Amino acid sequence: MKDVFGRVATVAAFVMVISMLAACQTTEPKVITQVQVHRIEVPKSLLTCSSEPVYGNVSVTVKDLMKFADQLAKAGADCRSKLDAVKRIVEGE
Repeated sequence: MKDVFGRVATVAAFVMVISMLAACQTTEPKVITQVQVHRIEVPKSLLTCSSEPVYGNVSVTVKDLMKFADQLAKAGADCRSKLDAVKRIVEGE
């Protein structure tokens, strides 16, 4: 019984594939007359990151260190967000 069912399923699948291939064929050939190239434009504002802060003082207070760390984190977040935006543009999302 299983062998008969397997053969019937195989024949049905084969017939379905053949009918799909026959339905997709056209009688008229399509001729490509023009090729269009689309260039992806990335805004210049997304191509530069905020500059990394530079700490130049020798004497450091905890307040100065925390302010520097905050500026450094903001610069990194700015760069990551711009890189994500460029990625979405390039990948077409």
